[in-house]
Amino acid sequence: MTILKITNKTYLFPLFIIIFLVILCGCGLYYDYGSSSSRSDNDASGSNFIVKEVVDGDTIILSDNSRVRLIGINTPEHGMYFYGEAREVLEAMVLGKEVILEKDISEVDKYDRLLRYVYMDSLFVNLEMVKRGFANAYTYPPDVKYTEKFLAAERYARSNNLGLWEKSKIDIVKIDINYDASGNDNLNLNDEYVIIENIGDDIINTDGWTVKDSGTSIYKFGRYIFKPGSTIYLYTGSGKDGEGKFYWGSSKPIWNNDHDTLYLRDRKGLLMEIYNY
Repeated sequence: MTILKITNKTYLFPLFIIIFLVILCGCGLYYDYGSSSSRSDNDASGSNFIVKEVVDGDTIILSDNSRVRLIGINTPEHGMYFYGEAREVLEAMVLGKEVILEKDISEVDKYDRLLRYVYMDSLFVNLEMVKRGFANAYTYPPDVKYTEKFLAAERYARSNNLGLWEKSKIDIVKIDINYDASGNDNLNLNDEYVIIENIGDDIINTDGWTVKDSGTSIYKFGRYIFKPGSTIYLYTGSGKDGEGKFYWGSSKPIWNNDHDTLYLRDRKGLLMEIYNY
């Protein structure tokens, strides 16, 4: 079973078309948050910075060599579906341009990247990435100042099948999650599991399917003949894969006990099902 390594890339449309539309629309949907007083007093010196490099869809490098992680959102990692599109669109928005940073609560992450909201003139870049469908909302306390805005933007993108939210033609599965294991979650990993049921009439092959949480944890299925009326169980911990039973092999819990989102995608990366709790 292959975990965390996805090499198949399927693009919904050529990147140059995306970039052309970004430029043509003047960077798209703008959000006016009023004067700079709407931003925290903890902004990075209240100064403008030039973006000299875009690492991926949610990380940039500034002219002073600071690395900045856009907070409140999450975009595909390298090798994952839609990674290239997210990076190219963020690049088209901010590369070589002045931006203003806003701090929430945390200063840096474990990789020593500044955690910031990023603005370019009236454009709230973090929010724009979500509303365009190139990022999903990613709530990570204590930095939750704009959580409701990000969730609303994601609902908009999902309802319009934008970007990451383009739907698969496979629509015969039902999902449930036992996300809160009995006792200590860390000591009972296999009591945390995903249930996927084939509620249709067709036999389907799970090869290349992926299950992902709201963060960066991802599991990739191999070939399995999924028969109508049958059920797949995906356990968080370790074990031996068998008929309808698969093991993530994680050393820690995957699913948050209070809230999380599961994304199930087909081998092309198209969205089959979302499960929120």
